[in-house]
Amino acid sequence: MIKKTAALIITAALALGIFTGCGNEIKGHEAKIIKQSDSSEQQVTNKEIKPLYDASAEKAKDIDYLKADNMQFYFDRLVVAGDSIANGWQYYNILPKNRSIAYGGLSTFGFSVWEYDTTGTTLSMQDTLKKVNPTLLYICLGMNDVNQISAEQYVQQYKELLQSIKQIVPDCLVVVQSITPVASTNEYPKITNDAIKRYNSKLQEMLASLGREDIIYFNAYKSLLDDKGMMDLKYDAGDGLHINTDAYKKLLEDLSKRLNMEMAKQRLEAYDEQRGQNNQ
Repeated sequence: MIKKTAALIITAALALGIFTGCGNEIKGHEAKIIKQSDSSEQQVTNKEIKPLYDASAEKAKDIDYLKADNMQFYFDRLVVAGDSIANGWQYYNILPKNRSIAYGGLSTFGFSVWEYDTTGTTLSMQDTLKKVNPTLLYICLGMNDVNQISAEQYVQQYKELLQSIKQIVPDCLVVVQSITPVASTNEYPKITNDAIKRYNSKLQEMLASLGREDIIYFNAYKSLLDDKGMMDLKYDAGDGLHINTDAYKKLLEDLSKRLNMEMAKQRLEAYDEQRGQNNQ
């Protein structure tokens, strides 16, 4: 009973308004956060780039057979960004606050207009990224978009977000995490795994169309599944949607394998060297 109560408390703290609004005013402007009952239109723009990896092949299908031998190397450079699930990396003390650009209840669009105290000073997303200046940025967004906007609109605004991020930190490897699955105990009936898979499929297709070697898709959905196609209950933080410490450890391990597939260590070392030369 104590364990269950603690899990529910943690879940509530992580959510920080997921699907209930977060209609806060920040520095005199209202953050445009998508709510579960909100279907307001959002405007985004597009820009095409060039092919990286074949989404239909899904190279991560063989991830279980790989080694996560560079995990510490990646972990030392990892900065996370996104919603309440992204915020869990910092909430569970896996990453320090100064490497977390995340807040509960944020949609893909909301992430761009929110402000963060990651650096000790409240700054816009753009200024926070400039100051943190990551070489490995791990983005987790989308749970608050499912069934709020279409999957097509979701990936369109995600595309614009990625283009904006790459303009701010061009020498940065960006990992886009898929939306994670829900468990059989899921307390949010509008969020289903069938819907999540549809949004993830569109996300994967969009990233493949970009064809950028510095933007990598990570199939976190698969990492947390049980043999029945639901989130494994051992990863459930208490509400069937948010995830616990064991889940983040599993994601870190599988992320390291995924990065190894893309020769990411060499790319990050090149970024480090380039930044060192620029600072001389």
